[in-house]
Amino acid sequence: MSIIGKAQALGEEIMDSSEYSEMKETEQAIYQDETAKNLLNDFQSKQQRLQMAQTNGQQVTQKQQQELQALQAKMQNNEKIKEFMEAQQQFNQVMQTVNQTISNVLSGENTEE
Repeated sequence: MSIIGKAQALGEEIMDSSEYSEMKETEQAIYQDETAKNLLNDFQSKQQRLQMAQTNGQQVTQKQQQELQALQAKMQNNEKIKEFMEAQQQFNQVMQTVNQTISNVLSGENTEE
């Protein structure tokens, strides 16, 4: 099997994982809930604008930072967003483990589980 074939097989295995399924289910729940969806969209939009401003050399004001922090607090109090963020964190841990395992093999530190 080619490297690309193995990568595709690994991708399919990851998609079959409970962590991936949970992340996708909780993400879908957000988009079915108007409050959660709007909170997430507002946060992402505001965060993106601030990042663009910083990239263009503009100073982010304390008021802008406080607005972003207030949105973050609201998001953390929203159960659907909170569940998604937890599921996303679990999935990211799986991906870190996969990447670390590949790095270990490439560096000769192949440690089998």
